[in-house]
Amino acid sequence: MDEETIWEFVWPEVAAVIEATMREDETAVISHLAPGGTAADLGDLFGLTVFDILLKTTLGYDQLNLTQVVETEDGVFIEFAWEGSAVSAAGMPVDKAVCVLLRMVNGRFRITDINPSSLNLYLTEARARAVLATAKILSQRDALSPEPWVLPLTLYGGFLPLPLRPASFRDAIEALLLPGLQKREYGVLSLVKARRLWRDFKAAQPLPTGKPADWAAAVEWVMSEQNSRAMQETAVAQWYAATPAKLRAHAAAIKNTLSITGVDPRYAEWQMVDVFYQEES
Repeated sequence: MDEETIWEFVWPEVAAVIEATMREDETAVISHLAPGGTAADLGDLFGLTVFDILLKTTLGYDQLNLTQVVETEDGVFIEFAWEGSAVSAAGMPVDKAVCVLLRMVNGRFRITDINPSSLNLYLTEARARAVLATAKILSQRDALSPEPWVLPLTLYGGFLPLPLRPASFRDAIEALLLPGLQKREYGVLSLVKARRLWRDFKAAQPLPTGKPADWAAAVEWVMSEQNSRAMQETAVAQWYAATPAKLRAHAAAIKNTLSITGVDPRYAEWQMVDVFYQEES
C-alpha cells in the first residue's frame, strides 16, 4: 500500500472516529465501523463510552503520532500513539499506543477492530490481568485505580463492567448470558465472542427449543472452555438455575452445529494477533 492511499483513504477513517468520539457523536462513529466487526459489536453493546477507552481519549491528550502502518491479509493495521510522557501513580509508564484494523467494505475502508495497545503487543484478557497483577492493582479490587491508564486494562481484564445496552439483546438468552459473563469477570472481548457464538448457532438452528436459562448456561460453559477456565458444568448450571443435563445436551448441540472441536479462533479471546511484517510504511 502506498503512502498516498494511507493518508487519503485509510488514516482519515481513524481520525474521523477519534474526532467523533471526542465530540460524542455516536452516529458519526458508527458510520466508520465495519458491520459485524468487533468494534461495531462493542459499540452496539456499550455505546460511545467504550470508544473513549479503546482510543484512549480518556488520557486527555490532544496530539498524536502515526507510528506504524502494516498491511496483512486481515486488513490494514494503523498504530498511533498520543504524545507526551507520563508515568502512573503505580510508577509504571503509561501505554499511549492504539492499534486500529481496517478492511475494505463496499469500496471504502472501515474499522473492524480497535485494540488499546501497540501492534507488537496486542492487549488480551490474559495480558490485561497480568499487567494489573504486576501493578498490584488486583489486590485492591474494591478500590481499583481511577487513573485513565487503568481503564483499558480493567475493561479487557473483566473488572470494568460497563452498562450493557438492553437494545443490543436479541433474545432472552442474550439478556441472561451477557450480564452473567460480566458477573464472572469475563473481559469485553469474551462478551462479544459469546454473543457471536450464540448468534452463529441460531443462524444455523433458528428455532432452538427449551428454557433460556439452560441455553445461556450452555453458552457460558462453552465459553469457559474456549477461555481455559475449566468450569464445572454443575457450577455454571447453578448460576443460571439451569438443569445440568440440559446444559450438557445444549452445549453438545452448539459444538456439533458450529464444528467446535477444541479452542476455536472464532470464539476464543486469548489468542494473539500474528502479524507478519512483509511491508511496512
